[in-house]
Amino acid sequence: MEEPAYVVKHSCLLRFWNGVLFFLLGSLVLSLFSMIQKIILLGELNLEPRGFIMPILYGGVTGFIIGEWYLRLKQNERQIKENEERLRALVNALPDIVIFKDGEGRWLDVNNVGTDLFQFHNAEFYGQTDLELAKGRPLLDDLFQYCHATDLEAWQHGTLLRCQVVSIPFGEKTREFEMVKVPLFQEDGRRKGLVLVGRDVTDIKEGERNLIQAYDSTLEGWAKAVEMRDRLTEDHTRRVVALTEKLARLMGVSEADMVHIHRGALLHDVGKIGIPDAILGKPAALTEDEMKVMVQHPARAYNMLEHIGFLGPALDIPYCHHEHWDGRGYPRGLKGEEIPLAARVFAVVDVWDALTSDRPYRAAWTEQDALNYIREQSGKYFDPNVVRTFLENFSALMETAPAT
Repeated sequence: MEEPAYVVKHSCLLRFWNGVLFFLLGSLVLSLFSMIQKIILLGELNLEPRGFIMPILYGGVTGFIIGEWYLRLKQNERQIKENEERLRALVNALPDIVIFKDGEGRWLDVNNVGTDLFQFHNAEFYGQTDLELAKGRPLLDDLFQYCHATDLEAWQHGTLLRCQVVSIPFGEKTREFEMVKVPLFQEDGRRKGLVLVGRDVTDIKEGERNLIQAYDSTLEGWAKAVEMRDRLTEDHTRRVVALTEKLARLMGVSEADMVHIHRGALLHDVGKIGIPDAILGKPAALTEDEMKVMVQHPARAYNMLEHIGFLGPALDIPYCHHEHWDGRGYPRGLKGEEIPLAARVFAVVDVWDALTSDRPYRAAWTEQDALNYIREQSGKYFDPNVVRTFLENFSALMETAPAT
């Protein structure tokens, strides 16, 4: 960026007078040194002008060079100080926590947000590691332990590291922060330092939770609407959701995926909204033509939900829970592990609940008869691994299962 004219003019004048001053000082110093040298060597003082020409000239040039170097040094120091002040003002103006550490993880500096949050006074943090700071703040021990571990992880990987949301007690309210760590290295690869930025995401996370709660309430409303139309399966959804979640955990489904299992099981029959009441509420076995309409409900569910982004991972159950392990199911005739695991788990639970529930056209099967059927359909209708897990853990699954 080009300097303003008045700044350039001021700089030129300063440099000129600085040069003159150091030229005169250099000339004076070297002339005095020359006079002293003559007195020592010759025992007398010669004041002839010719004797001072070279000392004045050399001294002036040397003084000018030293003056120019000194001026540049001071200007650089002033510029560095101004840059540091600007950077500090910028960092302190940020709404985020900013922490600077050395290569051993010792705290060097922290902005105002950080000192307020941790209640540091008079730079008491300086030179201390996370583990040392944790000793004086037992409420934050887990936080500092986590920060220490993620520091090491960032240095080990050598790249920017995004950390999960962590909770920090802040007054009477716990705040949630999302952290980013940037490791710094020397040219030879040794650790130089680390910069940590922590953003307060409390309001964002609270908004996300409220939004998710609103989503799930809407889904529960849809499921309830299906049950209100289909009185034959009242409370079926509540039971299969609970049992599917238990069986899915036994099958090794991660907790992160359980939300999709829950939503998929909740909406498994949402496609029945498009089925005529005469078919949906018929208190007898369906005819062949009626069955052709009924089997469309998985595809209807998919068509209803595919454009709702957050439900994408939950579509496996509504779309695929009538697929059979041997490939004879519907709507796509998927076979074996082509069928998503969530749908394979749900299929066993769905059939179990249907068989052990009363219907207008038949009485509920006994527990043993239903178990025999599921065992018999292993490798045909059902995934053998899911059946095995269901049977081996049957007592535990039924202990807290909602009543039929």
